[in-house]
Amino acid sequence: MSLARITSALVLVFGVALSGSTPVQAEPVRRVVVDRIVAVVDREVITLVELRRRAAPHLLKLASLDEATRPVAEARMYREVMDQLIDGRLIARRARMASIVVTASEIDTALDSIAQANHLSREALLAEARTAGFSEADYRDEVHSQLLSFKCLRVYLAGKGKEKTSGEMSNAQMQEATRAMIDEMRRGVYVEVRL
Repeated sequence: MSLARITSALVLVFGVALSGSTPVQAEPVRRVVVDRIVAVVDREVITLVELRRRAAPHLLKLASLDEATRPVAEARMYREVMDQLIDGRLIARRARMASIVVTASEIDTALDSIAQANHLSREALLAEARTAGFSEADYRDEVHSQLLSFKCLRVYLAGKGKEKTSGEMSNAQMQEATRAMIDEMRRGVYVEVRL
């Protein structure tokens, strides 16, 4: 028997077998958004995956809320996290323009300082961060962002001729100066939120 006849016979057998079987109902296809753009800062995008990753530790805190108040609290939290991501992009942009960098050594030193201030070892600090919903990489990214913001603030204040340095300012004064710096950055950059 030739190969063509064997193939034809197999197709015929499978065709007959399938025609006598009960048709199978396919499950309806459910579309799931895996990722999408939720904001654009200048020409840089912020994705849904990034927003959800950054919001994960905050969601743990909201889990204890009752069903009636949780959606409102989650919406507010996502807006706040989105603002933080946008601010982070603006600060990173300013840092690139001013050649400001944060080294791995500076992050390690900051982690050790945070641990010491809380009477913990670095390992215990990172364990606390994991309990709060941060991976080590996410926590290091957070510390990197804070150091970068602090360095940009120092340059911003020096450019404004402020008499007090960031080291001499109270926490409230630093927050106010950081807000003013970010507001100034936002004025010159295209920002679009697509939530």
